[in-house]
Amino acid sequence: MVVVNYRTPELVERCIGSVLATRDALELETIVIDNASCDGSVERLRTSLPTVQVVEMEENRGFAAGVNAGFRHSQAELVVVLNPDTEVRPGALRALFEHLGEHRETGVVAPLLEDAEGHLSSNGYRHFPGLFTLGLDLCLPLGYALSYAPSLHPYALSPAALQAGARPAHVCGAAMAIRRSAYDQAGPLDESFFLYLEETEWQYRVTQQRWAIEVLPTARVCHLVRGGGEGALAPSPHFVAGALNYLRLKGVSRLSSRGVFALALTSSWLTLRLIACWPAKREKATRQAHAYGALLGRALRGEMPQDGSSQAPVRKVAAHGGSQR
Repeated sequence: MVVVNYRTPELVERCIGSVLATRDALELETIVIDNASCDGSVERLRTSLPTVQVVEMEENRGFAAGVNAGFRHSQAELVVVLNPDTEVRPGALRALFEHLGEHRETGVVAPLLEDAEGHLSSNGYRHFPGLFTLGLDLCLPLGYALSYAPSLHPYALSPAALQAGARPAHVCGAAMAIRRSAYDQAGPLDESFFLYLEETEWQYRVTQQRWAIEVLPTARVCHLVRGGGEGALAPSPHFVAGALNYLRLKGVSRLSSRGVFALALTSSWLTLRLIACWPAKREKATRQAHAYGALLGRALRGEMPQDGSSQAPVRKVAAHGGSQR
């Protein structure tokens, strides 16, 4: 099992605590990759989790580099990658491992994801994203509309469809069980991504090697959106930077990408300003509008982060219906 940490030791402790409490009789090789937190995380985790291998990176080169380091430091054939802000439900790990053992054609299998209240979120997708679908992730009014008819979403598979056994093109990277041979054949995650979309681009290469990708409805993992709280009010600037990089690799011009993203963010900001007119929703909608406005300003100025100087502490769930990953 691999968890990548950046200044969230308390979340890592909860995550790994849930793993240890639900592992049944499984023998697990557990590795935490610390992305140069430089905040005492390494010392704290080595003390609080003495059975876990904590690897300290010399610099923060992003989530993809952290996952790749985790694979280099592990020997297991089946590797579970977890966000630090996840908690494993009972029986989930065993179900994932047994599924990979029984389905030799499957390279990646993900559990169903729940929020803190136990509501299912969509973490499987009909196809790999393009400019429209990534713009949709940033567009709240369209997201709100589709939340009332999730089966009509052009990109995200509804939780009901995933429960019924629909096979996705790719899954959210918050929790994945990966067959090492699939990782080896597809190659490591692309470290030109700092945060977001790296697992999507990598899963495309997995499918090119003819490995299947699945969601297992009987396995559940709780996942908070960027750890919850104020960080969940708007997408991270790293999401926009990752999306720009992903589209660049797909041959989409940066000008086109930035134009679509700016339009989507503007519509989201205007929608939130309208919602703020209702007294009962004013406080949260105003805070959200401010967060979206700040992101729009950065996008228009081209001030997207390229390194760890402003890294969000944890990753979000992949977007559907306007909620952000």
